[in-house]
Parts: sequence; structure tokens; C-alpha cells
Amino acid sequence: MAKVQGKGHNREPISLLLAEGVTDELFWQQVKDSSLKGCRIITRDLKGNFNINKKVVAKAVGYCEKHLDERVRIYCCIDRESREGKAPGFELKTIVREICERNIKSVLSIDAIIATQQIESWFFWDMETIYKCLNVRRSQRKKNAYRPPERYTYHDMIKLFRNNGKAYNKGKRCGYFIQQLNLDRIIENCRELREGIEKIKSQANDTTNHLF
Repeated sequence: MAKVQGKGHNREPISLLLAEGVTDELFWQQVKDSSLKGCRIITRDLKGNFNINKKVVAKAVGYCEKHLDERVRIYCCIDRESREGKAPGFELKTIVREICERNIKSVLSIDAIIATQQIESWFFWDMETIYKCLNVRRSQRKKNAYRPPERYTYHDMIKLFRNNGKAYNKGKRCGYFIQQLNLDRIIENCRELREGIEKIKSQANDTTNHLF
């Protein structure tokens, strides 16, 4: 693995956003286009949170082996699946140790951006758009419904859509819905997302290696 050293010294690092699933990746692609313009960013789908540490390492290694001239900052964009505690099975220290043991010096840093509880929890910060997509009459809209959003999950989104005669489906089928969301509103109110974006921006031009 010594050949993977990141030779692109004249370019800004790539920010590799590893999203837990398709829905998460679609959301982060929207964030990239609206709030991370000017940053060199690519997204990848981890296809679920099982074996999450191995998947992150595999994606990192795979990207670095194919792009020997790049230096990379990795962001693990995953769900906590609860209001407290750690994301299931996710161990940032284990991932960092594996990258260091493999001597992948093209990886400059590895950080986590964790949603409490799920990516859908963040969507609830924008109830105005959700009501609009569901064609809920203004007289029936509850401004402070689903507060605080971190209490609510994918299952609550399914129920809300079903109660209004529509279906919420994860993955590519919810792509149009995600495109309608007011990201400025969500970012303004969601501390986890806001801090994650600020982290990506702050490191976008930094070529310092924080692991080696």
C-alpha cells in the first residue's frame, strides 16, 4: 500500500463524503451543490450501516488506489439511530488505526458527521416544505409539529406521508422530495449539519496531514 501517497501537491484535497445509504447520498449531493460550492467534493454510498468500519476503510482504499495523484479528507456521514450514544458499530478510532497501519498517507483526515437520529430527522426541520409537498391546507398545518426533530425518524415520515395519501420511500424514489427541501432552513436550525458543513469548508484548502 506504500504506493498510495497522494502526489497531487498542487491541488486542494478531495473531500470524500461517505453516506450511509442512497437517501443520505442524495441529500449530501444537494448540500454539496447549494452550500459547498468551490470545494472539491465527491460522494459515495456505503449501502447501509452493517460492517460500517470495514466499508469506510474499503471505500477509502479503493478511491486512493484509483487516484494516486489525490490527497483525501474523508467524512463519514451516518445515522446515530438513537437520540443518545454512539452510531451502531461505528468506531472512528478503529478506522483511523486501519488507515494508518496500511500507511495510506494520501488520507489527510477522517471525520464523522452523525445525524440524530436519522437523515429524515433533519428533514423535519423544514415542515413548511413537507406540508407543501403533501398538499396540506395552510389551515391544517401545525407550525411547531414534529419538534424537536431529533425525536422523529424515518418511520414517522412514512406515517406522515401515509396519513396524507402519499408514500415516502427511501432511496432514489425520494430524490424529487429531497430536491424540494429548503436546505438553508435546515442548515440554520440543525446544529449537526451546520457544524459538519463548517468542518468540510474549514479543511477544504488545508493540505496538512492530520493522521501521519
